[in-house]
Amino acid sequence: MITADQRASYGPPPNTATILQDKRTRNGYGEYSFQYETSDGTARQESGSQNDGQVSQGGWRYTSPEGQHVDITFLADHGGYQPRGDVLPIAPALPYQRSGN
Repeated sequence: MITADQRASYGPPPNTATILQDKRTRNGYGEYSFQYETSDGTARQESGSQNDGQVSQGGWRYTSPEGQHVDITFLADHGGYQPRGDVLPIAPALPYQRSGN
């Protein structure tokens, strides 16, 4: 059994980030946006609208457990989800040979 004195001695978890910014908007036409940032440098933003289907764009950034800065952006539209960032792997080119007609 844990006593009240033992619970109080734990304190907040290490590396707790606080929210520095949190903005959100939306309207009746399907347009929206949000943005937040925390004290540890983590940030996320996104905006979107209805354009013959949902179209969204945005990104996020954070520091990985290894200390690497990660910055990802994306576009999601009629062409699908299209992320970009230096940390994302790039598939090797597929060999292509035209056959037939």
